[in-house]
Amino acid sequence: MFNQLETNHSLYDIDEDQMIQFKNLAEKWQSIFPNFQSKCMNALDSWAVILNCWFFLKSHQKDSLFLNSSKAMHYSINIFLIEELKKIQIIHKITERNDDDLFYFVAFQLGNDIDLWAYNIFGQNDAADLIEQIIQQPYFLAHLNDDLLSGDKTFHKVQTRAVKIMAQAIRTQNCFMIAVHSAVYSGLDMYEVAKI
Repeated sequence: MFNQLETNHSLYDIDEDQMIQFKNLAEKWQSIFPNFQSKCMNALDSWAVILNCWFFLKSHQKDSLFLNSSKAMHYSINIFLIEELKKIQIIHKITERNDDDLFYFVAFQLGNDIDLWAYNIFGQNDAADLIEQIIQQPYFLAHLNDDLLSGDKTFHKVQTRAVKIMAQAIRTQNCFMIAVHSAVYSGLDMYEVAKI
């Protein structure tokens, strides 16, 4: 499935060579991470989550990796979560390692653990309908669909509602921090075993 990703799935300004680099890593580690199916997104967008987590980690090492400002306005959920991740000290420690393979392992675990966190948060807040709305269309390609973005603004309403629920959970609980720490430690452990 990761082979179907394209540069438009990235929230970062990337080129085809950077996309190929990610796909090569996904191919290299496919025996360890054969598949990823998010509870909150369709199969291809699930891989786009991993892609964006990987570029997020790389962006701290490469001054040439920047969020695409035109995409940022459409994906407030992701921008909100990126800003929250930046506040967590363990993320800074991982980015100091400057190891693309390690970044891939951590990105995979971050994608999975944050997805489960969001799924549980939406369930606790009677907001399972948000997941249904997000799964119905290609999420990370929504910025290419003028009808989706200009219609009744449902896409943006879903984003706004989801961010409010997530922000409330982050302010009142420590479950997001726990999910991020768990993901990083799992990624590190798996990477150390894989290198043996």
